Amino acid sequence: MRRALPFLFVLVPTALSLLACGGPELYAGMPEHVKTRHVALEGAHNFRDLGGYPSEDGRAVRWGLFYRSDALGDLTDADVATVAGLGLKLVCDFRTPEEKAEAPDRLPSDPAPEVLELEIGVEGAKLAELQERILSGDLAGVDLGQMLVEGNRAFVTDFVDRYARLLERVQHAEALPTLVHCTGGKDRAGMASALILRTLGVPEEVVFEDFLLTNHYTGKRIERSLLFIRFASLFRTDPDEVRPIMGVERAYLQAGFDEIRKRHGSFDAFRRDALGVSDEDLVAFRNLALE
Repeated sequence: MRRALPFLFVLVPTALSLLACGGPELYAGMPEHVKTRHVALEGAHNFRDLGGYPSEDGRAVRWGLFYRSDALGDLTDADVATVAGLGLKLVCDFRTPEEKAEAPDRLPSDPAPEVLELEIGVEGAKLAELQERILSGDLAGVDLGQMLVEGNRAFVTDFVDRYARLLERVQHAEALPTLVHCTGGKDRAGMASALILRTLGVPEEVVFEDFLLTNHYTGKRIERSLLFIRFASLFRTDPDEVRPIMGVERAYLQAGFDEIRKRHGSFDAFRRDALGVSDEDLVAFRNLALE
């Protein structure tokens, strides 16, 4: 049953992709550090560098090694050139085959990064059913926020093997710089980013700050998407009922972290037993990725 939950992470960006909002207005009112880590692209809106975050040992994550992003299918030629300048060696794609077919990535080709397929999703029938319910205003008894809470628990249980494969690869210099991405760049890629940062010793509270930055980068697009849903549903759907799945809330990632503690006792135990990162591997990884 729980494996069906991440279809929400496929649905939400579909609405977001209908309404672009980029350029200078994206930065209005943003703190300077939020602007600094954002990679400005016309065709992607949640592309950012995970560098600079402090580790508990006094070092910090190196800039230019780990990136996270939303869909890359709408990148312009100029965007592709910008991404090429990052020198990506590995792109970890958490999307389903249906998502990829609908919006194939536009990636640099010379040289082309390796693409690691780490699918997390659900069959199209369930997605279509929820889309129909949203557009018909039939959300009685549906708690979309709670579904995202359950989805984040599923990430670290039912889908933990995907994240273990990710961690196995990014420990090695030949895989860096690495980009993790899904369609919205907020849930599946959000958990990937959180697990990388926690493994590198970034405090949990700082990881939450990174997770919540999605709301800065996509806030205006979310509001426009909610307006679109209101019109498309012929005013049958209350935007506030849909809002929980359009952005991110602390409770979503918190649910995943709580599930880790419940099952493993600590993140270190989870890192060793579920992600497969040994204590020896951890030392080498931190020496590689921290400065």
